[in-house]
Order: sequence, then C-alpha cells, then structure tokens
Amino acid sequence: MGLIAAGCGEQKLASGDLVTASRAVSVDVGRALALPPPGSLAVTGVTQRSYDNAVSQVVSLATRGRTPGENAIYVAFFTAADLPDSTGVEGNLLKEPGMDDFALGREMDERLPGVAMSPSAVFVQNRYGPFGYAFGRGSTGEACIYAWQRIASGDSLFRPRSGMISARLRVCDPTGTEASLLRLAYDYAFNASLRRPGWNPVGDAPPPAPELGKAGAPIYPVLQPSAAAERQTRPVSRPRPARAPRVERNSAPTPEPLPDKPLEGYPTVPPPPAP
Repeated sequence: MGLIAAGCGEQKLASGDLVTASRAVSVDVGRALALPPPGSLAVTGVTQRSYDNAVSQVVSLATRGRTPGENAIYVAFFTAADLPDSTGVEGNLLKEPGMDDFALGREMDERLPGVAMSPSAVFVQNRYGPFGYAFGRGSTGEACIYAWQRIASGDSLFRPRSGMISARLRVCDPTGTEASLLRLAYDYAFNASLRRPGWNPVGDAPPPAPELGKAGAPIYPVLQPSAAAERQTRPVSRPRPARAPRVERNSAPTPEPLPDKPLEGYPTVPPPPAP
C-alpha cells in the first residue's frame, strides 16, 4: 500500500511543472503599455513578453478589411542597461528595433504583406517628440499606415541613461484616409512606466506659460461660431436690377419694305412678256 501511495504522489503535478514554448502571456487590456486615442480603435487583447532589460507588448486593436495582419501597437519599455548590438533577442535581453530603412522595410513587409508603403518625407511630431510614418493602400484600396518612434529623453542615442521606449503603430482601415490614420499616431498615449530609479525616457512635462495666472495677460479661448451666428453675420444677397437689352452698334440697318404701287413722278416699267 505504501508503494502505491508513493506512486500516486509522484504523478501529481505542481504549478511550476508546466513549461510553455513561448514566454508570451496574455494580460488584461487595462495593463496595456500604450493605448490608441479615445473613441478610435478598441483594444481587443494584450500579449506581453518580459526580458531582463525590457518589457514588450503587442496591443491588438480592432481590425476590419481584407489586408492580411492585424491592427496593433508594438511597444517596448527598455531599462537603462546597455542594449545588444542588433535587433532580436540575445539570451534574455531584448535588442532595440532598428530605425534604418532596411529594418523598417523588413518590419512593414512582415506586418503589411503585399502593401506598397511609401515613407513620408514630412517632419511630424506628437506630444512625445518626432516620429516617422509610411502610407500605402492594400489590394482592395484600404488605407494603411505604419508609424515608428524612439523616445529616449534627449540622452545619448547609443546609451540612454534614463531608459528608452520603442513604439510601432500598424493600422489599416477601408474607410480611412492618410489624415485620419495619421491622427492615431499623433494622439496615442503611454499608459505605464517602469519602477526603476531614474527611468524617465519621456522627460518632465513642460512648465506652464509664464503669463498664466498673472494680471494684465488675458487669455482668450478660440470659439467656433455657431450656425445661428454664421447666418447673422453672413451678408444678405440682394436681387440685381434687370439689365436693359444690349443694342448692337455695328449691326446692319433693317431694310425698308418695297412699295406695292408706282411712285409718283417715275415712269411705269411694263412687266416682261409671258413666255
């Protein structure tokens, strides 16, 4: 009986005996590191991976259309530790995603297969600093955007002492335009931070304007005129007076009608003989 009991005890699994093939775990959407603007795309799931020097997430967004892939925000929070030399994973260290044309083109080929993306040469900047983006259209004509941003609080590009944030935004929308999709890159926000001493890649908030709260420095709001105000300020169109008929100066005079009886003082010419 003792051997049987011992054998049954060895078959019982502990919580730490299960080893998964992936280090990715699903977390609640409220723990997303980055969020899209309010009222835009809904967050449908968050997949998180932890490393010795970083935490990365794929924040899945509501997706519609026929372009392969899913709308998502790819974000990683890095500590101030030295980063490996190239992209990828080395041991349990996450390497920083590249910002060169080759690395970004490879990302777009993977996350936007079959979509011809054109990088924009226009300088754009959101609340966290400058970012880049590319725009294209899928085979069915739906608009697609891929944006990228690196935030390191002005520290050294190769060794950010205050940590670093890497973010990518991938969105395709059959009813979207370049302007509407670009607004997502302007207004997305980070939703967390790392509890590490000195970790502050975004930097401190700018100070308020020096004239704020002081006398003699009024600040006026920019108000949009209402429809009633527009109707009151809009000039009233008045009917134009009818124009007199135009007289053509160079037109030929109207010929006078021929008289139907002989004129006085002139001989009468007989008609030609009948044939």
